[in-house]
Formats: sequence, C-alpha cells, structure tokens
Amino acid sequence: MIIQREKRIGETRYALVQGKLGAVEYHLERDSAAGRPRAGDIFDARVTSMDKAISAAFLDLGNGPNGFLNFTLAENAPRLREGLMIRVQILREAEAEKGPVVKFLSVSEADKSARVSGDTLEDILTARYPNAKVTDTHIEGFDMCREREFAMGEGGVLTIEPTRAVTAIDVDTHISGKKRDVAMAAAKTAARFVRLFGIGGLVLVDFPSLRKKNERQQCWTALSNALDNDPAVTKIAPMSRFGTVEFTRQKSGQSLTQMQLDRHGLPTAETKALDGLNRLIAEGRANAGAQLTLYMPPAARDWLASSKLDLTAQVSEKIGARFKIETGPIIDVASDR
Repeated sequence: MIIQREKRIGETRYALVQGKLGAVEYHLERDSAAGRPRAGDIFDARVTSMDKAISAAFLDLGNGPNGFLNFTLAENAPRLREGLMIRVQILREAEAEKGPVVKFLSVSEADKSARVSGDTLEDILTARYPNAKVTDTHIEGFDMCREREFAMGEGGVLTIEPTRAVTAIDVDTHISGKKRDVAMAAAKTAARFVRLFGIGGLVLVDFPSLRKKNERQQCWTALSNALDNDPAVTKIAPMSRFGTVEFTRQKSGQSLTQMQLDRHGLPTAETKALDGLNRLIAEGRANAGAQLTLYMPPAARDWLASSKLDLTAQVSEKIGARFKIETGPIIDVASDR
C-alpha cells in the first residue's frame, strides 16, 4: 500500500495505491478549504437557533456554514438554548446547501466558537493506513473523476449521474457486448468507482436486463463481493424486478465530483483557476525563459482575484515572474518566445 502525494498550486492530491490493483482511492485537499470543519474535528460552538419542528439546533462553528445538531445526537446534553457554548464533533462535512452534521460531546467553557482539534487529510490517511508509505509523485488519472461516461472492455458503457438525493449509475450494452458479461463487469466497476471517487450516500445501479434468474443473482453477488472490499460501511438491497440495485455507502464528506464540479457537472471557477495556474507552471518548466500568458474565463479570473490565497506569488516562486494573466474563453497558455 502506497499513498501518493502531489502538491499543486492551491491543492494537494492523494492516491491510495494497492499493489496490482493500482489506485483504489483518490483524495483532494484544497487550500481554500483550510480551517473548514472536517469529519472527526472537535469544535467549541455556540447555539444560534433552535428549530423544534425538525428537532434540531443550529450552531456557529466559527468557520463555514452553521453546524446541524439533531436532538437525537445530544442525548446527554443539558437543556439547549440560544447562546449556550457546547463542544461537538463533526460527523459529516458540509455539502451543497447543507451544513456539517455534529454530535454533542459536552458543555464548553470557551467564550467563542473555534476548532479545538482536528487532523489534516494526510494525518487521516496515514492513521487509516499506518503501513502505507507516502511518496511525492505526479498522480495519473486523477481528473477522470470529472468524467461522466466510462467505457468498459466488455463492450459496455457505465455512466455516473450524481444528484442531490442519489447517485445514479447507468449501464449500457453496446451491440458487440453480451449483457451478462457487461453486467458482471459493471458490478465490479461501479464498486471500484464509488470508492475511488469518494461517492457516499444512496447509489442506484441500473443493470442491463437479464432474463435468467441465475445471471441476475451472479450480477448481484459480484456487486456485493466488490463492496465487501471497501473499508467504508456499505449496505446493499436485493436486485429489483426492473434490474436495479440500491446500496448505501458511508458518507462523511464531499465526493471528488462535488469538490470540483458545479451542479451542472461543469468545473467550478476555482477548479478552472487552479487548472490554469498548474498548467502555467508546467508550460513554464517546459519553456525555460519564455514569457507566458495564461488565459482564463472571466469567472475563473474573478475567483483568483477575490481569493485570499496569494496563488500567483506561489507560481512566481516556481517559474519566476515571467507571466501575465488575461481573460479568454478557455484555459490556455501562450508563449511569447
């Protein structure tokens, strides 16, 4: 087991590589998210409001969106009231419009909301896989998590469609593919991708229509066995008469797709900006001494200008101050050599 680490401008990428299996997990830590609540972190938080209709309290954590404390996760708590300081642990990180889910630990004597303790992503990975060696290298295939369609050698195509409620995985059989072979391959591929990309929550896999009962059972068993190799907690339901299988996967934070793409499945302004800066570095190293121009779409350039991170200074440290950034329709780098 090896933990590959690739430090880039604005982010650090990790890949857990397991022998001949290759990469089995990808992880991403962005500089812009530094200090935001992560699963397992401990915070002193202030109760800002109560909502008895949903049996929950909302908490100011000092950074990021308000935490969500369901009363069932505060069984040992005193009577909660607005302004009360309590110590909580992050169970699930914030995503989309939802704040982080927390559980009550104790009453706090702190006078303001702040993080008490927490590990970095690398700390979490090395604790989870204590025998894995961390190596610095370029990580191949990381950006595949931004794709929707994946061709399989058995003649089928697997399409991943994330929504707010469920991640749908559709399996299509090409003319050259046999349904049973495609279904078996899709079962293993679906399980691999949900772990590789950090997909959690409810997942629905729509398999090709298999007429024979034993083939449907073989397909379900292949998916179940593949999920058993996942260290995250998974639960799988029987295959429906429509050829679909539902399973859940333990969810603690955002998937790689959620971190990098918007709700339309397109790269966010931050993603584009970081892609551009890292491409600029690559071009600068390949063209020593050349004057470079990085073109960025307006949204990406606006994000870079408003960011509190001095990312252009980090670029200068790596290739020198021999570049400028202009507005363009797509990410591109031009050399004035």
